[in-house]
Amino acid sequence: MIAKLLPNRVRRTYLGGGRIDAFTGGSRLSRLSTGETPVVPVEMSMPEDWMASTTTAFNGTLEIEGEGLGRLEDGRLVKDVVGTLPILVKLLDSDERLVIQAHPTVPCAKRLFNSSVGKTECWYFLDGTAPDACVYLGFKPGITREAWEEAFWGGSQLAATAADAINCAPPELLTFLHRIPVKTGDFVFVDGGMPHAIGGGCFMIELQEPSDLMVVAERVTPSGRRIPDAKMHGGVGWEKMFEVYEYEGRTFEETCARYVKRAAGAINCAPPVTQILGPELTDKFEMWRVTNGGRVALQRDRSVAVVTDGTGEVNGLAVKKGDRLVIANERQLAVSGEVTLVVCA
Repeated sequence: MIAKLLPNRVRRTYLGGGRIDAFTGGSRLSRLSTGETPVVPVEMSMPEDWMASTTTAFNGTLEIEGEGLGRLEDGRLVKDVVGTLPILVKLLDSDERLVIQAHPTVPCAKRLFNSSVGKTECWYFLDGTAPDACVYLGFKPGITREAWEEAFWGGSQLAATAADAINCAPPELLTFLHRIPVKTGDFVFVDGGMPHAIGGGCFMIELQEPSDLMVVAERVTPSGRRIPDAKMHGGVGWEKMFEVYEYEGRTFEETCARYVKRAAGAINCAPPVTQILGPELTDKFEMWRVTNGGRVALQRDRSVAVVTDGTGEVNGLAVKKGDRLVIANERQLAVSGEVTLVVCA
């Protein structure tokens, strides 16, 4: 089965979303399990589209039942048709830098969040043409938990309460991480536990474990939005949140060599099938770019794909740029026409 998906925009604390509108040719509407019509005003607060998602979103306040759950074009929930997906795939568009955050490894997720999955993730950049497009990734050498906690609390011994001390995170937090410039076609892998922040001006496909678990190191976004306490500590409390971070520092060169794959040449000159992510980094998921005449053998029962350019067919289904697809029980994908497809499984 290959089926097209409805838009599935999800609220986040950062600004963005315009490039998703342009890419898909659609509007910022989200269909939720609470009704058959879009019910959430979106403005600039829905910078992500969760494709074929069977994962619910956690925003820390004003929770909306079913937010994050994807639907087929006919309105049925993906989870009701194909079951639970072992991955979560998003379109993500940042108009500003995201706050510093980290996601749990599987052992940490089991211990702190009572979850069988963590949130290892990766990013494939569809547009990194902004002059300052970058990501912040991983601790620099020598960073300890004690130093990170002290910086988080602002070094203040005068605050009456913990909440008072973190009304504004100190700017030096960002200097604990490596700033890595990115461009269109680049790929970045993010291990569970790694502190990170996506810079402004990035439009990407994000592939991750199917959870919305995180801890956040900043109280206020760069544009001034206040983040709820529960979103900051992920529901585990102020002390335990520091257990989510992995305090293994690396040099800039070590970090890039291990986690960053640079675009190699123009996409229109690429071979019909290019594996963007394989087992060299993780056994949790894979990613390919497929163009005209390309065929991919799928080893997993369910996968998600997005058409990043052109028009054509995927296993006989007519597709165009911006289409998002869920794939179930197909062992091979065949792409024809002037089309480029990114497949996540």
